[in-house]
Amino acid sequence: MDIVAYRLLFASVAICPALLVALLPTNSFGIPLGIAVGVACGVYGLLMSLRPREAAVRRKGPALLRASTLRRPPKDLPALSAQRLSLAESLSAAVELRAEPEAPPSRATAVARILARLMNTWNVTDVAMLPRDLTITLSLLERLLTTSPGEAGRIAQMFQRADVVLRLRDEIDRIARTREAYDRAFAAFQATRLMYAADPAPLSLTQALDALRTPDPDLWHHVVQTHDPSDHDQRDAAVWCIHQPACDRATVAAFLARLPDGAQLATAALDGDDAFLEEVHDLITRCNDGYYTRQDLAYRPPVDATKRLAQELDALATLMQDARWPDPQCVFQRLEGRTPRPRPAWDMTQGRVIRAPNRADYL
Repeated sequence: MDIVAYRLLFASVAICPALLVALLPTNSFGIPLGIAVGVACGVYGLLMSLRPREAAVRRKGPALLRASTLRRPPKDLPALSAQRLSLAESLSAAVELRAEPEAPPSRATAVARILARLMNTWNVTDVAMLPRDLTITLSLLERLLTTSPGEAGRIAQMFQRADVVLRLRDEIDRIARTREAYDRAFAAFQATRLMYAADPAPLSLTQALDALRTPDPDLWHHVVQTHDPSDHDQRDAAVWCIHQPACDRATVAAFLARLPDGAQLATAALDGDDAFLEEVHDLITRCNDGYYTRQDLAYRPPVDATKRLAQELDALATLMQDARWPDPQCVFQRLEGRTPRPRPAWDMTQGRVIRAPNRADYL
């Protein structure tokens, strides 16, 4: 009902009592009664015609929160005005200004779009006009989508369908992970491009990797998979890669699987290369202590990887006449994930970026 029809309805309420006055008998009782009824209805009609239209907001969508939550909202919710202000700030992220147009949406953008669609479902375009119940509903939904997992589980119980809102949060988490991975890859691409443009003086491969100043797990995997173990500079670079906190489990497994190639441990023992042996021993200890938790890359270990490494550790113990090192646990297993991205712009022998990186190799 539009505003004109709305006011005409209540204006008619004020006019109708005149007819009532005309029909009442003209005695000492009828006239005062008619006047009283007319005045009362007229005042009521006038007030209702001037009443703000906030109550006319129609709720098209279903009620999301439990009735008990709406009656007794959480005590840690701020005042309604503060909730509306917070919602307005969150909704401002619906249109994200990105330097990279191809970048996927961020968590803030995804949440803002969900809130905006719900408001549209309820036929509300202005946050300031949100009724109390809808304000509380959107505030709790926003908190559920952005807070810690444990807190999200608690808030989900306030909704009529906890499973639905938790699945929605899972989707938001997936979107956020996708954006974070994109941002990391783009940062690595930019850093490599700038390094190539700067054309620094020749460095060792380890120094070049460290000078990049940006984590690039795909590059580290590339180094581990393609380095020449007989070249100490390349081998040191591979060891540097597996020391990085963001190193992928697939990269660690690939490094360990290559140790039997050329009997690297036995050769290091014969050469007195105690530093390399200590690095490998520490690596196995970190593996068994659960240090490596990142797992984004796919990996298919050689079928005989466990057996070959065990034989290498046996030979080292015999050669050193010392206690045998423990086998690495939970390393040589099939890992699901994405295919490691290539890094052809890097040359292992020269230890540097030899050509401009291809954006498609990163993103």
